[in-house]
Amino acid sequence: DRSRLADARRRMNESPLGAAALAGTSFPIDRTVTAKALGFDRPTRNSLDSVADRDFILETLAAAAICATHLSRLAEEIVIWSTAQFRFVKLSDKFTTGSSIMPQKRNPDAAELVRAKPGRILGALISLLTVMKGLPLTYSKDMQEDKEPAFDALDSLSLAIAATAGMVRDMEPDKENMWKAAASGFSTATDLADWLVRTLKIPFRDAHHVTGSLVALAEKKGVDLPDLALGDMQRIEKRITKDVYKVLSVEASVSSRTSFGGTAPANVKSEAQRWLKLLKDRS
Repeated sequence: DRSRLADARRRMNESPLGAAALAGTSFPIDRTVTAKALGFDRPTRNSLDSVADRDFILETLAAAAICATHLSRLAEEIVIWSTAQFRFVKLSDKFTTGSSIMPQKRNPDAAELVRAKPGRILGALISLLTVMKGLPLTYSKDMQEDKEPAFDALDSLSLAIAATAGMVRDMEPDKENMWKAAASGFSTATDLADWLVRTLKIPFRDAHHVTGSLVALAEKKGVDLPDLALGDMQRIEKRITKDVYKVLSVEASVSSRTSFGGTAPANVKSEAQRWLKLLKDRS
C-alpha cells in the first residue's frame, strides 16, 4: 500500500504552472525552474493534459481505497478475534466502549469504524470517476467536484490508519486460546498426509485417502490425531511408525513451513525485521 501511494505521489509531483488555460504561454518562461522552485520534481509535459486530467487524484484515491480495504479486512479479523466466542485478543479500553444494556460487553467500536471506511473512500473514487468519464479532453468546471471527495477520502484513510495502529499496538493476545484453536479441527491432517508421501513414498492421492480414514477414526474415538494410538493408525496403514507423531503437533506444523513466504517462526521473524528496517530507513 505504501508503494502504491508512493508511486501515485511520484506521478502527481509535476508542476502544471505555465500550462495556462490549455495551450501554454508565449512568454519566455522556464517551467523547469519554476517547478523546482515550488518543490516539484519536474513540469508536466503536455499543457492540454495538465488542465484536462485528474488522473493524479484518481490514482491516489484508488490506492487509498485498496489500502482502506486491507485495513477493513484486518479490522474484521480484530472484531471476530475479540468476541467472547474466540477471545484471541483483548482490545484496550481506548478503542472499545461499553454496552448500554449489557454491562459485561466491550464493543470494538474503533475496529467497526475502520471496517466501514472503504465504503466512504471507494465512494469518493467512484464519484470522481463518474464526473470525469464524460468530459471532453480539456478543462471543465465539472472538475471542481474533485476537491471534496479527495480531501474527505484522504482524511478518512489517515484516521483509519491511526486507529488501526493504535488498536494493534495496545491489544493483548490470548496465546492459550489461540493455541487451542490452532490445535482443533484436525489441523495437522495435511502434515500427516505429507509425512505419508515423504516417508512411505505413498502417492499423495492415496495419502489423502489414508489421512481421511485416520481422521474419521479419530472422530469416532473422540480424540485428536496426536492422541490416536499407533495401533489404530496401523490398522489403516500398517507401515506407519511412531515417528509420525513428530509432525502432528501444532508447533511442528507451523515450524515446518520453511519455504519462502511460509509461516515458520524463523521466516516470520526475518520478515518482520526486514519491514522494521525498511520503515526505519524511510522514516
